[in-house]
Amino acid sequence: MIMPDRIDERAEIGRLLVSRRSIQMLAPRRVGKTWLMHRVAEDHRAKGWTTIFVDVEGMRHEDEFLRDLCRRIQENSPIEKSVFAHLGHRLRQLAVEGWEGNPMNALGRVDPKGFAEALVASLDAQGRETLILVDEIALFVMKRLAEDEAGTLDFLYHLRKLRQAYPRVRWLLTGSIGLDVVARREGLQGALVDLEIFPLEPFGAASARNYLERLCSNNDVRWPFALDDEAFAHLARELGWLAPFYLDLVANRIRPGGDNPTNGLRWARTQDIDRAFEELLRPDYRSHFGTWEEHIDKNFSEQDSTLLHDILDVCCETPAGEQFATLQARLAGTHQSLKPRDLKNHLSALANGGFLGEVEERWQFRSGLLRRYWQKYMHE
Repeated sequence: MIMPDRIDERAEIGRLLVSRRSIQMLAPRRVGKTWLMHRVAEDHRAKGWTTIFVDVEGMRHEDEFLRDLCRRIQENSPIEKSVFAHLGHRLRQLAVEGWEGNPMNALGRVDPKGFAEALVASLDAQGRETLILVDEIALFVMKRLAEDEAGTLDFLYHLRKLRQAYPRVRWLLTGSIGLDVVARREGLQGALVDLEIFPLEPFGAASARNYLERLCSNNDVRWPFALDDEAFAHLARELGWLAPFYLDLVANRIRPGGDNPTNGLRWARTQDIDRAFEELLRPDYRSHFGTWEEHIDKNFSEQDSTLLHDILDVCCETPAGEQFATLQARLAGTHQSLKPRDLKNHLSALANGGFLGEVEERWQFRSGLLRRYWQKYMHE
């Protein structure tokens, strides 16, 4: 699949990093956040930065995160020797005994905060700028909070202190659950207050249309097609969520039936687009949507997951969604202790996850296709 360049977003992230700011990227699902993180890393390696990418999904302890960070440094051979020499010196200053050779052997003999500071200080001292990119940080934080709330809060506040003390090391944190949502629920906003918020959204109409044209002109769809203004407006309205994954998904189901081909491509009509949507809603294609349900059930407690499902059940009933007061009233029967603040936090979680958006004081599905899927297969 061709991915968009995201030139504007990459440039803005670059400006923030050059000004010595670290970033929390709020990135809903299926908008290409991980792809963008890798492109940002490439951009900054070309400028002489040290870049280290860590995916913490599935990790459960700070030691795992720090050990993986060290491994990534080892893979970056131009910096490994100087960073690890400095790290070894710092660890010896902490009077850590009983380890030899690789400084990673000291993990488990020194607390994670002390090791983290020694590591970040070593990166800061190497004489070049460093960017640490951490994907799925919120999932990691949620799991750690469930096992050791006090220790996790302490570690997060310590990372904030490191960002302030070692400004040559910048951080780009992102995930499919907004870290800000976790922060509000767990009262750790102070640990993130220094991070610059950078929302990553799906495409606007112009970018989406250009993306579809590139797919078709490069023969990257099964039946390349051309779109006039009316057909594209219909597709954008029905899809709603103009993210690369779903644009590609729909484009590969469109069989153009229009006459008078242009540039060798037949025109896709509104009825061709409608047939593509109907095809995607057949049971055969349920796997394309299963990750949305899995995202809720896997990453939230059973109680939270039940409430999130119930919110989506109400909102999927009409394209216009539902008002907050009506949502609260309808949910009160099955969630009798639900407070307005709790409902707002759950709606924020669904918004950050790409499920819902607030339009004219109504909470509605951002993707018309996902709404129709939820209504057909998930609504109880």
